[in-house]
Amino acid sequence: MSNSTPSPPPTPPPAPPPVSGGGVAPPPPPPAKTPLSELNLDVLNNSSNRISKPANHPAILSSGECAWATQYPEIQKACFLNRVCQYAPPRELRVQNVEPILQNGPTCGLTALSMIFDGAPSATALLEQAVTRGYSNNGEMFSARQLNELFEQVLEENRHLVEYKPVTHTLVGGWMDDPNIQIKLRLGAMFLVPYDPDRNHTPCLNKGHRAHWALIVGYLIDQFDDFYVFARHGKTKNLALWSLRDLSRSNGNLVEFCQPVGHPNETFILPEGGMGGCNGLRCKFIMIEHYKAKTEIAL
Repeated sequence: MSNSTPSPPPTPPPAPPPVSGGGVAPPPPPPAKTPLSELNLDVLNNSSNRISKPANHPAILSSGECAWATQYPEIQKACFLNRVCQYAPPRELRVQNVEPILQNGPTCGLTALSMIFDGAPSATALLEQAVTRGYSNNGEMFSARQLNELFEQVLEENRHLVEYKPVTHTLVGGWMDDPNIQIKLRLGAMFLVPYDPDRNHTPCLNKGHRAHWALIVGYLIDQFDDFYVFARHGKTKNLALWSLRDLSRSNGNLVEFCQPVGHPNETFILPEGGMGGCNGLRCKFIMIEHYKAKTEIAL
């Protein structure tokens, strides 16, 4: 939230904090990968449990890079800009088609939560509830626990808006790049994750001075077995693609609050112990399971 020059990256914490809120029980190991002999991208229509034919979108690039995704311009653009899978398709890919919503003011966490419900309730309506609960003054959500509690309230009040039940959400403490989290992503889980954004909104290490929330809507494993995640957040309508390791390090770097340059005279609510405490954002994220967007792309 600050425009100050980023300081050198701090040394990552030596060990992950304990799991909170139930944590993630280690599931059985994933099945062995089968080499791809033919690219098979399908659009899964979750409303009818049928497989639809991909839309015939024109290619957005003329260079031939990421040509395997020409039918999916958002994915192609995200991969091209990050130089991921430029000339070969990924080993695995799964993206839930959640519509982007741009935030108004410092409401990134509330906007990301609103995306799960297709914008109803809106971030403005969620802000009213957060203010009533004493979680926020201006839209800021510096406590993952409090955002998870707000999620519970909104889900109970608007469960009819979530077509696929039962949607569950769990506050997790630990590292985003843990193998168990990777397995959850591969099984279709989404995540609300706070992180430290750079000027282009990619994860960085600046002590949390511009802390931001994103909704992780999918993943990609490239031909080198590097793990990436697809994200939506309130600063752009573009689909983001980040290294899971970079996001994990950024999430573990949220240690101190910095007054936003654009809001010099406003008061922001911090949880007991601050951003880096047990009630804050550091090494905390919200896992969402059993939620299905109306369509998803799977490889």
